[in-house]
Amino acid sequence: MLRIYASGAARSQRVLWACEEVGAPYEVVEIAWPPGGDPDFLKINPAGTIPVLEDGPVRLIESLAICEYVSRTYGGDLTLDPGDPDYWDYLQLAQFGEATLQPPLAWARRFGPKDAQALEHSRQAFAMRLTVIEQRLADGREFLTAGRFTLADLSLGFVVTLARTIGLDDLLTPGVAAYRERLRARPAYRRAYGLVGAGNS
Repeated sequence: MLRIYASGAARSQRVLWACEEVGAPYEVVEIAWPPGGDPDFLKINPAGTIPVLEDGPVRLIESLAICEYVSRTYGGDLTLDPGDPDYWDYLQLAQFGEATLQPPLAWARRFGPKDAQALEHSRQAFAMRLTVIEQRLADGREFLTAGRFTLADLSLGFVVTLARTIGLDDLLTPGVAAYRERLRARPAYRRAYGLVGAGNS
């Protein structure tokens, strides 16, 4: 059974969602936030970040790598293989969620309450980056790529869900908002977001 160290609405939610999508068995070890202040946890992950996955000798600390491991280990179809014609599109979108769409939310959370100019910059950056999703959905697609729900949707879906807790929810276009609600309606999403902490959305 997978052991997942998790905390509230952190990126561990993304991992639980992946587990629920593919039916992977897991147990949750909830860690108080912020996790970096717990000496015992630092022995497990010296980086002091959440999530962490342990599966026998395997220990992973990056949420998207964990999600891929879960899908490939438990036979899910969240991932694409390099030979798939949509592979590079899928890979870019999955990484876009974490590396490009997520940072403006972090900026808004950290600097926004103290600096109106920083908050406005965060809002503008997030709104601009949301156009990538909007354009993908403009032709009536249900999901972003490959004609099915993939890790790309899970990656970006986590971020657009988090926008609500950061106070940037008003920036979602109608298309992106509808996409988010489709993701939130998935049974796996609903199960995962009911499991950890009070910060769930």
